[in-house]
Amino acid sequence: MVTETHLDRYYGSVSQGSRHIHHTVIRRALRRALKERMISSNPSRDMDNAPRRSRQRLSEDAQINCWSAADARKFLTVAKDAGSQPAAFFSLALDTGAQKNELCALQWRDVDLTAGTVTVERQLVSGGVKPKFGPTKTGQTRITAINDETAKLLKAHKRQQAALKMANRTAYHDHGLVFAKEWGQAFTRKDHLGEPLQSNNLGELMLDPLIKGAKVKRITVHGLRHTAATLILLAKIPVHVVAARLGHADVTRR
Repeated sequence: MVTETHLDRYYGSVSQGSRHIHHTVIRRALRRALKERMISSNPSRDMDNAPRRSRQRLSEDAQINCWSAADARKFLTVAKDAGSQPAAFFSLALDTGAQKNELCALQWRDVDLTAGTVTVERQLVSGGVKPKFGPTKTGQTRITAINDETAKLLKAHKRQQAALKMANRTAYHDHGLVFAKEWGQAFTRKDHLGEPLQSNNLGELMLDPLIKGAKVKRITVHGLRHTAATLILLAKIPVHVVAARLGHADVTRR
C-alpha cells in the first residue's frame, strides 16, 4: 500500500524543479486507482499544499510534456519506419525512462539481450572523438528489465550497426556505444561515425521529425521520461519501484 511516507521519500529523491511534475503524474494515477477501487484512499491528496492557481499551471505543464499510451504507440510506429537506431533508442527511452545522457553513454557490454536487461552505470559528459563519461546523476548503478519488443529492436539495431562498422572499418570510431553517429548524424568534418550522439540537440535532430510524422503533440526528450513514468504508474507498479527504475534515490517501503 502506498502511503504519504512513501510519496514523501520519493519526492525527496527527485530534483525540486521536476518535483511538481512527478506529483501531478502520481496524483492522477492514484486518483484513477481510487475510482476503480484498487485503493481505499488517495495519499497524494493531502500532500498538495500549492496554491490553486499554481497547481493548475503545474498540472498543465505536466500534461503538455507527456504522451498518452496511444500517442506513444503512434510515435514508436513512425520511429520503427525511420531506421533501427531511432526505433531502438526511443523504444528504450519510453520503456526504461532513462535520462538522455544515460542512453547516449550506454555500451553494448551493458546490454544483456538474453536476460532482457540493461545496466545503467554512466552518463555522457561530452562527445566528440574522445568522449568523456561520468557516473549517473545519483552516482548509482541500476539494472533495468526491458520488454520483449525493446529487446527485439535492440537486436535488429546491433546487426545493422555491425554491418555499418564492417563497411566503414577505417572510418568508424568504435567506442562500443549502443547509440552512435551514423551517416545521418555526421554533418561536418568534425563528426565521425561511431561518436556519441549529441544529447543537446536530440530533440531537434531525432525527436521532432518523428513527432511530425506521427502527428502527435510535441514534447521534449525529457518528456519521454515523464511519459515512461506515467505509463509505468498506470500499469499499477508501486511508486518505490518506479523511482528505482528511473534512477532516483531509493524509496524504501515501510
